[in-house]
Amino acid sequence: MPRTKKVAENAPNTVTHSVKSQSTAKEKKVIENYAKAENAIRKLRDVNKSTTGRTINSFNKDSLRSYLQNISSNEKNLRNLSRYLYYRSQVYFRLIYYNSNMFCLDARSVIPEYNVSEENDKEAMLKSYGDTLNALDKMNLQYEFLKAYLTCFREDVFYGVYYFDPESENKKSFVIMPLDPDYCKIEGVWETGDFAFSMDMSYFRSHQELLEYWGEPFQSLYKESQRDNIKYKTIPPEYGICLKAHPEDWETVVPVYSGLLNSIISLIDQEDIAAIADEQSIYKMIWMELETISGSDEPNDWKVDPNLVLPYWNRMVNEGLPDNGYISSAIVPGKLNSISFPDTQDSEVNRVENATRTVLNTSGGSQILNSSSISGSTAFNAAIKSDTEFALSTLLPQTEAIVNRILFLYVDNPSKVVFHEVSTYTKDEYKASVLKDCEYGLSSKLLVNNLNGFTEKDTLAINFLENECLGLMDKFVPVKSSHTTSNADKEAGGQTKEDTEISDDGEKSRDKKDKAKG
Repeated sequence: MPRTKKVAENAPNTVTHSVKSQSTAKEKKVIENYAKAENAIRKLRDVNKSTTGRTINSFNKDSLRSYLQNISSNEKNLRNLSRYLYYRSQVYFRLIYYNSNMFCLDARSVIPEYNVSEENDKEAMLKSYGDTLNALDKMNLQYEFLKAYLTCFREDVFYGVYYFDPESENKKSFVIMPLDPDYCKIEGVWETGDFAFSMDMSYFRSHQELLEYWGEPFQSLYKESQRDNIKYKTIPPEYGICLKAHPEDWETVVPVYSGLLNSIISLIDQEDIAAIADEQSIYKMIWMELETISGSDEPNDWKVDPNLVLPYWNRMVNEGLPDNGYISSAIVPGKLNSISFPDTQDSEVNRVENATRTVLNTSGGSQILNSSSISGSTAFNAAIKSDTEFALSTLLPQTEAIVNRILFLYVDNPSKVVFHEVSTYTKDEYKASVLKDCEYGLSSKLLVNNLNGFTEKDTLAINFLENECLGLMDKFVPVKSSHTTSNADKEAGGQTKEDTEISDDGEKSRDKKDKAKG
């Protein structure tokens, strides 16, 4: 008993010590996590230092005309003009975003190397496929390349570097960082067919702090430039990414919608005019006319002494009129009257709508943004396919080349990735066509589930979980359809066309016999 009592007396102290130990361990873990978070951040700049951002100036039609007269020497001016309109005009902003969001980078096929003349190593093929899927899961392509597409449709060329750690424990370890296009130039093409570019290292003379944050390859290239006094240095393939919306002419850099910029400026002018008209429609002016005695020859022969009128007038102006700035007052010889500007808001709104419709109709794409002019599903689907082709035809092949180049550099014996020309708007139609192909035994299962939002690795994992772990294949029997039954299954499915025709013919024959008997 005494021994038990002693243990009971010491128990609270033991518990207190345990709580303190847990608290200390928790605080230590928080500190460790904080340190990891600091190290995990890829710093792009020092936010404690005041930096001057890009200056975006306003432009007018005269500036645009002078730029378009000599495009090659006004690359920077046209880029800044397009950037200004991107932030100034909602129509232009939506136009850029619409085309950039067309890309559906999960509509892809991952294809391991296959030898038709020799026996293929199954284990090697599975390892190649698995390593490639692991790398793709970490690359987060849909989001990272969206930044590049937005720049391409706005400025024609995207220059950037990527940082990738395929061995990282993090789910996503791939990031694309844009570079200042004023300091970059296309230099050539890599063996994969995508563009290679150089960067002017003098950029870092006024951005020395960025060398510390950005790391390689900029630190080595900057030192090399200091030694050999050559400004432009090639960004190596382990880092560089370059896409061009106009790939047919790599020397001329001009915004995709350069021919539309004049209309965008006109649209902005129309919106400003409409805003002024809207303000004028609520403006009013009140005046009082000081009357003279009729028949008098004296110009100052007033009916009422102005010295008597003015105090009452001033009191009315000060106390009777609101201070909103939309009503003004004045005194003239004569009666009390008012004048207002007619409401022209409807006509101005129509003018803006017509200008917006014209911009979208002449853009050569993005017709769905002006969907009121499209009637019928056939015209709508045709417009979507036209927009898809316009957006994807040049940039999607470049994306495929870049992704395969990155996989070749960072993955041992990688599989090839093929992106299909499918947009977010044509995905369902494409998926339906793939499912139809599946009826004939074509192997498109992984592609179908990609279009459903699952990666290849997710599909394989779910399939293994459902069939090998949970046994759902035996526990759940799906409703039979042409997608779940084979041609050999005679009992499944509905009547064939031949059966239906025979049944109908037989029914018709019986009807004829019944009529004959009658």
